[in-house]
Amino acid sequence: MPLSPGDRAPDFELYGKVAGDAPKYRLSRALVDGGVVLQFFPLPFTGVCEAQMCAVRDNIAGYGGVTVWGVTGHYPQLIAAWDEQMHFEVPILADYDHEVSRTYVGLYEDPLPSGLRYCSKRSVVAIGSNGRIRYLWTTEAPGVPPDQGVVADAIEAARS
Repeated sequence: MPLSPGDRAPDFELYGKVAGDAPKYRLSRALVDGGVVLQFFPLPFTGVCEAQMCAVRDNIAGYGGVTVWGVTGHYPQLIAAWDEQMHFEVPILADYDHEVSRTYVGLYEDPLPSGLRYCSKRSVVAIGSNGRIRYLWTTEAPGVPPDQGVVADAIEAARS
């Protein structure tokens, strides 16, 4: 069952894109520096997912004091190719076994238009530096990106 605001955020460690050595990102390490916002999305190389992560890239200057990561259920090599093309400027993490997505926000179990099943639900999760979920937005409609109001609320929640 996905998490809710007020729940303790389970620690995790995921690989980022492959560029030489594949870096690992651990939530508990990031929380030492402040809040974290996780941007979950179903599929790299799709228009809505690009729009979601490009909005992060284009507004990153306003996210001071908050770590932002993208999370998707695909392999580091695919993520690296996508990031090389788009230059997202935030780490995109590879949740290829879908455990973090399943725990935090759930999965789209019915096939998406691409035919894939069990993809990360499009979501935005804010985690305070105390390790508690402060804000969570998710949609059952994979073609609906979070608007900038959602992202602003998440950033503010992660700061508090």
